[in-house]
Amino acid sequence: MMKNEIEFFDIVNENDEVIGKIKENEQKNIRPNQLRFINILIFNNENKILVPKRSSNRKIFPNCYDFSVGGHVNSGENYEQAAYRELEEELGIKNVGLNKIAYFNPYISESNTFQKVYTLNYDKAIINYDKDGIEDIFYFTKEEIKELMNNKPNLFKTDYFVVMKYLFNM
Repeated sequence: MMKNEIEFFDIVNENDEVIGKIKENEQKNIRPNQLRFINILIFNNENKILVPKRSSNRKIFPNCYDFSVGGHVNSGENYEQAAYRELEEELGIKNVGLNKIAYFNPYISESNTFQKVYTLNYDKAIINYDKDGIEDIFYFTKEEIKELMNNKPNLFKTDYFVVMKYLFNM
């Protein structure tokens, strides 16, 4: 999708069924639990997790650590299609296989959105990342992430805590 094209997001009900759609710039008019998201954790060969730091120009959570890849599910996409699209847009990675490891429903979990979480084992250098949205890329162990989350929680997106607690008991 071109940078200047308007994106649409599906609005979903409590059963994650599409009931409408909105323009990207209208999302502030609805509750987060009416939208779908994907998140991907990328592990390298040392079992460290790729953790990008969001740019200061991001509208939400500027300068925060994020999932290796994350984003909205666009209208008409399913979660998996969105995951592969975001992976290519944010990190330039394509032709890989993702593993779905979790699904969160905000009506029955601590998550505030519907989201699916994927993992990817990827040992190649990340050089073609979205420099507009990502300030820098780090690789942290789970223990290093846990320490950062405990000592500097304001440096992370809020849904990071829900996912990491579920996956790694952090």
